[in-house]
Amino acid sequence: MSRTAYSTLSFKRAISIGILVGMVIALPGCGYAPVYGDKTNDSVHSDLSNVAIRPIEDRAGQQLRNYLFDLINPFGRPEKPTFFLDIKLSESKQGLAVRKSEIATRANLSFTANYSLTKKDGTAAQSGTSTIVTSYNILSSEYATLAAEKNARTSAVRELGLDISNRLAVYFQAQRNKK
Repeated sequence: MSRTAYSTLSFKRAISIGILVGMVIALPGCGYAPVYGDKTNDSVHSDLSNVAIRPIEDRAGQQLRNYLFDLINPFGRPEKPTFFLDIKLSESKQGLAVRKSEIATRANLSFTANYSLTKKDGTAAQSGTSTIVTSYNILSSEYATLAAEKNARTSAVRELGLDISNRLAVYFQAQRNKK
């Protein structure tokens, strides 16, 4: 590589780094604020940590509750919760990609979680519905099919947990912005 080509490349790299640094410095001034905020002030974390999650039916419901605990109460269950989260989880299965012999080779698992967040005094704070659809292959081995279905169910429940926790974080952030 010639000396001029190398210096041109170094100059372009220096400009790129300068632009990147400038963008990082300017980003906080544009009104950008992360949902979970800065932990040094009262943030959404403290609100989320005061949410008690009531038991959810079935194994998928237990998994969803455990994922939600990990996401919104990472330091343990609240001693004196100020909010309660109730979730009704429903699941359906639909066969797809049917062969001429009418045997399904792919299936969809659909999960719908209807949730409601209530305050300690019983007044409704927020409610909503979260739906996740995941697919898996139906294989000739029954064990492999059961394992694929279990993995699809676990993945769907994890996504539901993320969606619900994000919706709660947005709710609490909006409440803080009103103050």
